[in-house]
Amino acid sequence: MLLNTDKITKTSSIIAENLLPQNGGNSEKERQLSKLKTVPYRNKLSERLSSQPSESLGRILKSVEAIEYVTQIALLQDLVWEVVDARINNNYPRIMNVAMNAIGDGASLHLNPQLRIPKQQLMTNLHWMPGGYLSDSGHQDILAGLRYLNYLYLFSTGSPFESFFDNLVPRVKDEFIENYFPSLNPKRILDLGCGIGHNTISLKNLYPNAQVTGVDLGAAMLRCGYVNAKLLNQEIEFSQQNADCTEFPDGHFDLITSFFVFHEITNTSMKRIIGECARLLRPGGVMVHFDAGIFLDPRTLKAKVFRDIQALSNNEIFIVSPPLPTIEKMIEKSGMKPVVTKIGDPSVVNNNLGQWQIVAGVKL
Repeated sequence: MLLNTDKITKTSSIIAENLLPQNGGNSEKERQLSKLKTVPYRNKLSERLSSQPSESLGRILKSVEAIEYVTQIALLQDLVWEVVDARINNNYPRIMNVAMNAIGDGASLHLNPQLRIPKQQLMTNLHWMPGGYLSDSGHQDILAGLRYLNYLYLFSTGSPFESFFDNLVPRVKDEFIENYFPSLNPKRILDLGCGIGHNTISLKNLYPNAQVTGVDLGAAMLRCGYVNAKLLNQEIEFSQQNADCTEFPDGHFDLITSFFVFHEITNTSMKRIIGECARLLRPGGVMVHFDAGIFLDPRTLKAKVFRDIQALSNNEIFIVSPPLPTIEKMIEKSGMKPVVTKIGDPSVVNNNLGQWQIVAGVKL
């Protein structure tokens, strides 16, 4: 099936027009960011790996090439966040006016100020984002969501992730769901770790007649997702809950998804989330967890090196996941039949992330 490119282009363009800054922030930082290149350092490290294939992982990570590459990524991350905050600060009144005007009937938002956030998630600021994804000053705060939205935009434009904001969920549907579960016609969909709702909105685009719900730990992220849905006139429910122990009834959903969640959680949380999916799915229901192959299944030395560098440079401390056979056993023990595969062209580097990894299961 061909992707509906008109619709997906419209999705990101509407959000960009309303919530992305219309003018710049710190012009000097913008210039520095445009000049800072990490690819030459990545290539140098790749050359070392090719020339010394029997070198140990620990020795490679301590090499000059690896340290230089990590340093450049760290400098890039710092600059990106400085640029992001300067852009937001320079446009904040206009953006907040748009956001507040978007709130009304339609998409629903349920926040829980009493929710206990897992300590391990409070311990780390993923991607070194200032304040972290879980920062929240209450009431109308959407700053964490705005930061992530701008971060996505900066890292997706003109890179291998171009159209990443729009194309990811349609690819999962076209390349995986329709191949493995062609008769699946979900009426209720749950998106775990939905963040600002960009993938949740794509799910609603693809299944317009379904009731779609997104859950996340971050209140400010959910508020931003709520605004995004309103800007697109999409009726989506956003709820602040812990994905491994939600408040939904047994057998309530036909399809449960997550995108780039598994590599950000502990092995214990992964096991609990799989068990929770088994509880929430109706018989014949499907869960689909999407991530980068390099995170969940690094089979080569090169893959392990770039995985560990990603962990160091992005402060992703839970990125070392259990082996795929272990995850499959988790799925089996939960009462589901595992379906573990990859999608995407294996010849495409995907910014050293490898093929996309699917960890799925069908409720028996």
